[in-house]
Amino acid sequence: MRAIRAVIAIAVITQLPAALPGQAGDALATYRVRNVPPWALRALGAQFQTQYDWYDRVNPFYQRGDFDGDGKADVALLIRHKVSRKVGIAFVHQTTGAVHIVGAGTALGNGGDDFAWLGAWRLEEGPALAKVPGFHGEVLYVEKPESAGGLIYWDGRSYQWIQWGD
Repeated sequence: MRAIRAVIAIAVITQLPAALPGQAGDALATYRVRNVPPWALRALGAQFQTQYDWYDRVNPFYQRGDFDGDGKADVALLIRHKVSRKVGIAFVHQTTGAVHIVGAGTALGNGGDDFAWLGAWRLEEGPALAKVPGFHGEVLYVEKPESAGGLIYWDGRSYQWIQWGD
């Protein structure tokens, strides 16, 4: 009976979709694809596939929040540029399908163009939001543990950075 279950399990696993094209060598890609909303994967499309890899050295590897303030949940995914190996965040807006990259070679405030220092991130609430001028939607806090961090927010046109901490 165990042998039959093992054969069935192997058959099912081999039938799972292969994540995004270009991610075939990624053993965890199938699980990522099962967690990230399909609309976000479609929006990432060819740009993500040709230029970026998933970056999963931080858990969770993505955040869900209304970053652009339109009332619909968007996602922020940790990514790494395939050529430069610089780490960053891809914000995907659900309503428009727009993808905005910060880090991964695109500088953002004191965060720089490589977020390899990022060790923790979360949606920010509370007193820190009083320091964020003109934000639309939810604010993402990124930090280097035992050090400093920053607040990343959408101002209606692009993502901005406010230093938070040292």
